[in-house]
Amino acid sequence: MEIKAILSGNLRKYRKEARLTQEKLAEICGTDHRYIGQIETGTRCPSLEFIEKIASALNIKPYLLFYDGNNNGTDEIATLNFEQKQQLKTMLFDNFSKICNAIDGRN
Repeated sequence: MEIKAILSGNLRKYRKEARLTQEKLAEICGTDHRYIGQIETGTRCPSLEFIEKIASALNIKPYLLFYDGNNNGTDEIATLNFEQKQQLKTMLFDNFSKICNAIDGRN
């Protein structure tokens, strides 16, 4: 599954679990509800700073927005030790903009 689809699906899932509308989440994050909708449909890719705002508003860790739960019953992240998890988070955050640009076809 591509990363935009994972992000979109997870944002929608966690927003609904928090019982927030797109409008309310947008208000908490200081943006327009259309932007939240565009992220949820995969037409826009938010910045890392905005990912942090979303995660904070949803009261979740930012990496959960990128976690692919379709892993056939195994939790690969749970098998990592603390140092490996820290390295994974650093790598993800350091490369997020590059990943978004590659997905969007920008260099």
